[in-house]
Amino acid sequence: MSTEASTQMTELKKAVHFLDERFGAAPKLAAVLGSGLGSFSEELQSAESLSLESIPGANRSSVEGHRGELVVGHLEGHRIAVQSGRLHGFEGHAPNQVVFSLRALKLWGVKKFILTNATGATHSKVAPGALALLKDHINFTGDNPLVGKELYGGPRFPDMSDLYSKSWRELAKKVGKRLNLELPELVYIGVYGPNFETASEIKAFHQWGADIVGMSTVWEALALKQMGAELLGLSCVCNYGTGVSPQGTEGSIFSPQGTEGSILSHEEVLATGLKVETDFRRLLRELIRETLLA
Repeated sequence: MSTEASTQMTELKKAVHFLDERFGAAPKLAAVLGSGLGSFSEELQSAESLSLESIPGANRSSVEGHRGELVVGHLEGHRIAVQSGRLHGFEGHAPNQVVFSLRALKLWGVKKFILTNATGATHSKVAPGALALLKDHINFTGDNPLVGKELYGGPRFPDMSDLYSKSWRELAKKVGKRLNLELPELVYIGVYGPNFETASEIKAFHQWGADIVGMSTVWEALALKQMGAELLGLSCVCNYGTGVSPQGTEGSIFSPQGTEGSILSHEEVLATGLKVETDFRRLLRELIRETLLA
């Protein structure tokens, strides 16, 4: 094993020991909350929280809308962990650093992970404000957290045929139907960022089969799947991508308010997350309860 790989595992073992000392036994499930979705952590009862940067080897996001906390508490009588906020490659972090806290949670004993994110639509059939399940993803970041000699207890060449658990998606759709929430299954493309995509990029992504685009999640999913975790991806579609209009014609940017020529912004992403907050929290609460009862 290389010195670099040995150092990574040493740091992860320190993080796991810290989590053991602070919280005791690991819960079965953890949720990662993306841009504008962090308020769900307030649902937890008898909760203990800490800044991610207090975990040995971990860091806290510098992006607005990412609280940078790990919260462990009870939801509907079940003990879970919530990571409110995440790191991104565009902040200057290497893939192994971005996924560090989640690898630590998996080594601690967490088996199931719900990865949430905020995305933009590559075509007009997906409207801003929609909640969607990730059916699959395209890694267009140009990097991968599995590069290197350390295997983190998993295979060298992990299978990705059921990356986002089909059975868990089926359960999520049943929960959504009961709550009168439509949950389309979409393909996500992960980009490096931090700029919003050009109109030509959005058009190309759609032609490749991607329905939504974002700047996170793919590295986390790859790292966790390689380690044997079961994954569910849940996205809040916050805007139309550049060049997409509700009629599906090419042209200027179309905002959720219907004003052509508006400028895409992170503030828009956060605002849309706030608008769907009630539905998101209701869905996640019921989904976690049903998952842990199954």
